[in-house]
Amino acid sequence: MFLLSALVFIPSCSNKTKVGGTLTIYSNEVLASLDPAVITDRYSGIIAKSVYEGLYSYHYLKHTLTPSIAENLPEHLGDFKYKIKLRNNIYFADDPCFKQTNGKGRKLVAEDFIYSLKRLLASSTNTAAVIITEDIVAGAAEFRNKSAKNIKGLSAPDEQTIIIQLKKFSSFFPDVFTLVNTFIVPKEAVDFYGEDFAKHPVGTGAFYLSENIAPVQYILKKNEHYYGTYPTDGDINDEQNGLLNYKGIKLPLVDKVVVKVINEDRTRWEAFEKGEIDIVTMDKDSYFDAFTVSNELNKKFQDKGVTVHKITEQDIKYIGFNMSDPKVSKNKYLRQAISLAYDGYKHAALFYNNQALVANWILPPGLFGFDSRYKNPYRAYNVNKAKELLKKAGYPNGKGAPTLTLFTKSSVAAKQISETFAKYMSEIGITVKIQQFDYATFLKRMNSKTGYQLATLQWRADLPFAEDFLRIIYGKAASPGPNRSLFNNPQYNSMYEQMLTLRDSPEKLELINKMRMLSSEECPIIPLVVPYRLVLVQSRIRNYKGSALDEYDLKYLGLDK
Repeated sequence: MFLLSALVFIPSCSNKTKVGGTLTIYSNEVLASLDPAVITDRYSGIIAKSVYEGLYSYHYLKHTLTPSIAENLPEHLGDFKYKIKLRNNIYFADDPCFKQTNGKGRKLVAEDFIYSLKRLLASSTNTAAVIITEDIVAGAAEFRNKSAKNIKGLSAPDEQTIIIQLKKFSSFFPDVFTLVNTFIVPKEAVDFYGEDFAKHPVGTGAFYLSENIAPVQYILKKNEHYYGTYPTDGDINDEQNGLLNYKGIKLPLVDKVVVKVINEDRTRWEAFEKGEIDIVTMDKDSYFDAFTVSNELNKKFQDKGVTVHKITEQDIKYIGFNMSDPKVSKNKYLRQAISLAYDGYKHAALFYNNQALVANWILPPGLFGFDSRYKNPYRAYNVNKAKELLKKAGYPNGKGAPTLTLFTKSSVAAKQISETFAKYMSEIGITVKIQQFDYATFLKRMNSKTGYQLATLQWRADLPFAEDFLRIIYGKAASPGPNRSLFNNPQYNSMYEQMLTLRDSPEKLELINKMRMLSSEECPIIPLVVPYRLVLVQSRIRNYKGSALDEYDLKYLGLDK
């Protein structure tokens, strides 16, 4: 009997270490871009991490910071100056862009990192990587605003050495260089492909993009230049669970990855049932096709050797108010009333089969500053109190209240969630009009900052720090950055900036508590849930180990047949 608990891992009895074969996965959407500098969506990031690499990554099994392109962790030279040595055996994948070598991938050098970081800062995006780099690297802000031609705090004294001068202490350093936006690209590829570079990625990762058949599928093939090997150590139970059978073997473990674009949840589930894809993240409507009412894996999947993984995401689902729209931004009581009128526990039951934690604020469990005892005064479902606040807002029983437009994505699940939210609002006299968009259009409409008062949103951790989540309501991180609600409160901004200078400490915790009280009262967002990720994996897959940060890292996955 396989029951769901905090984590269920069902190891395979096989200890085969076959290398090669074809892995088949899916993407929810057509990939918006494979240019690291501008990636903001989940699946583009997953594929880009297979094609490109950065200085650092998180250890596949232990989830600790580990060197990738860098040879070691930064050496502190004093006064916030650091030296980073690069590996001497890193080569870009073969590509026609390398004209001087007749298409053979050349060696990566320190100037490639400087070029890539400058290119990122020169982009129009406002991602975590941009915000953090601009804030902590000396001269990055000046380069970003075009008052300097170079980044003062970045230099390459030789081909294998990077010197970075920080302005101050930051808990984000050097972890910021695990972010996909900081991954290293060759100037030759950017020049060669021009505007089409987003469709023709060229990197040093374990795979290269062999075919881009959007909107149907993408095909990745093994990069023969790749240097990496499977980890030789892991967490306490990894060897017992068969996760170290491949230790020391050259990566990647498969020759090819097929990425099918499958937009609808039901279609993805049916593809997994038929064995057409190897890994699937469960959706609410297919849940009881896989599990019984007592949360046991159905026998037919047990018999097939399907494995189950349950992980608490570092992810928050929420509804954001458009704090630049006067219909909602100028009336705190209206926002509070709307928040109180939506039942978070019912939301978790309806849309997650209770496989989610009901959220009271924006920090998920496992991060510094999370407090399981905290009760948000505007997230305890209370229609009577909502009506009182609505009256205080100037709209008794909803009379005279503006019609609110809710932006959401085009999936069936998004439509169901939005319609349920609208129904709850109708009970207090608020009319909500729903507009759905495909993902790329949704992002464009959100970045326009107009035409809506509400949006269904989520934030997945870029980095495993409280600071990463607290940015989603930080004024300087507004769209196209992570602050989609466009909340811009000077007091909150000041506390956030002060917090960035502190190590985890009682002082930092006190500051986070003040930020929580202020933002809960101002109510720029309605926290909904922190979901569990339920992943089913076909029996032929080896080495799957999900983490709160990564859905999967393709280069470590093997096949037994």
